[in-house]
Amino acid sequence: MARLVAESGSLAGQTFPIEEGVTLGREQHNSIPMPKNRAASREHCKVWREGPHRFAIADFGSTNGTLVNDEKVVRQAVSDGDVIRIGEDVFRFELDEEDKPKKSKPKPADARPDLASVLKGDAGPRPPTGHEPGGAASLEVKQRVLHYSKKTRGGSVLSNDLGQMAGLSKWILVLAALGLAVGIFFAAQQCTVKTREAQLPPPEAPPGD
Repeated sequence: MARLVAESGSLAGQTFPIEEGVTLGREQHNSIPMPKNRAASREHCKVWREGPHRFAIADFGSTNGTLVNDEKVVRQAVSDGDVIRIGEDVFRFELDEEDKPKKSKPKPADARPDLASVLKGDAGPRPPTGHEPGGAASLEVKQRVLHYSKKTRGGSVLSNDLGQMAGLSKWILVLAALGLAVGIFFAAQQCTVKTREAQLPPPEAPPGD
């Protein structure tokens, strides 16, 4: 439990527990009255619990002020061992172990993972995968998508390949295609002529003498 221990002044040797909060002042209605302390105001200050492991002190606008560790304060947090001075009375703020803030123990930097963590794959840095930025698989997929988008940007795959050919090779290919078309046309004409000739009747024999 938090408490104020009077170290000097009219209340020296007494201990005052702080449950939710106490008030200090010269009047008797205060939780800790100091009628013999002429430097204290009627309602001088308050010490209370702000939350778990947190306590604070606030001055009520007293004439001579409230000092924490020899510094005048209006309102501030108090910690275990702080010295509170109100005129002639001096108190020490103390906390039990259960009220002190818990300090987490830092993990040693060179701590080695246990066998269970190694078997589960939790120990050590994970290699990059395709689902992580910078992974080899992710980079390969991005390169393929970029390559495909560049190929399809100019049209079909065939037109893109033709566009990349040299000018001379392109014209040679066009002329070859035209020559092939002309050859097919004339071959078809010859076939048509021969078919018509085969369908004609044979010529009549001349009359005999």
